[in-house]
Amino acid sequence: MQIFVTVSEDYDQSRLDVFLKDNAGDDLSRSTVQKWIDSGFVTNKTKEQLVHKNGYKVTVGEEYVVDVIARPPSRLEPIPMDIPVLYDEDEFMVIHKKAGIACHSGPGDDQPSLVNGLLHQFKNLSATGGERRPGIVHRLDKPTEGVLIIAKTDRAHAALSKMFQDRLVEKTYYAWVLQAPVESEGTINLPIGRHPVERVKMCVREDGRMAVTHYQTEKIVQTQTGRKFSLMKLGLETGRTHQIRVHMAKVGCPVVGDTLYSRSAKDYTQYGLLLFAKRLEFPHPFIADKRILVELDFPERFKTFERKCPSY
Repeated sequence: MQIFVTVSEDYDQSRLDVFLKDNAGDDLSRSTVQKWIDSGFVTNKTKEQLVHKNGYKVTVGEEYVVDVIARPPSRLEPIPMDIPVLYDEDEFMVIHKKAGIACHSGPGDDQPSLVNGLLHQFKNLSATGGERRPGIVHRLDKPTEGVLIIAKTDRAHAALSKMFQDRLVEKTYYAWVLQAPVESEGTINLPIGRHPVERVKMCVREDGRMAVTHYQTEKIVQTQTGRKFSLMKLGLETGRTHQIRVHMAKVGCPVVGDTLYSRSAKDYTQYGLLLFAKRLEFPHPFIADKRILVELDFPERFKTFERKCPSY
């Protein structure tokens, strides 16, 4: 199996192991990438040479190829789960990920993940993401609901991952937030990195990675008690962890029900996190001039909140 990645401007002169960790697959560890490099699996295709140094500086426009040895079959347990399929082809599909389920297991989380359900419901999933992440091309946060692409073959996984890297996948989210931005529409361009103290959180920080969120206010509701809620339409240029949640909290409009970034989350626990990945549009990975558009209706909890929020 081969993974192809091209260096974008964001990673010009970055270390090779850092570049591959962030771009060669979902949630790769740096140690895994360094093993690839040390084992001679990584080639600078532009220069037609193997690269054996983790600290090798990559240059914008260069293409790298990773030859990954196939892994043994997954030992994860298949678990019955409700996973609606919204679009289906032989090599990939688009599903409806429900709120409250992690895409894959992580440190300290032994709860069943989406991967367990995928293994039960589907025979073929790509192995590119490793044993813990078969089929997972990109992620939604555990409390976030919405459309998600799943790869069935390694070829599709590589092609779809490159489309995300090249920002060819248009992702549209909706969220109910507290208050309303000063401007009804605009762009938030603030770098995001790991919180220095609370490691489960992200934050805006100068040394973080570039993060760009476009927003548009669709509706503002003034409540009987003087509170204000806004329904926001959001588009992502980048896909940083918790990006929408961090950016909206930073401008004083945290997502309703956000237990990490909103102080009033406990007042809206019945709705969960009101962030919804509603729409995905992307070019077909193998058929020229064909585009795929998948869109979900708002979940009932969004509609219930909209009916009830004027009374808050």
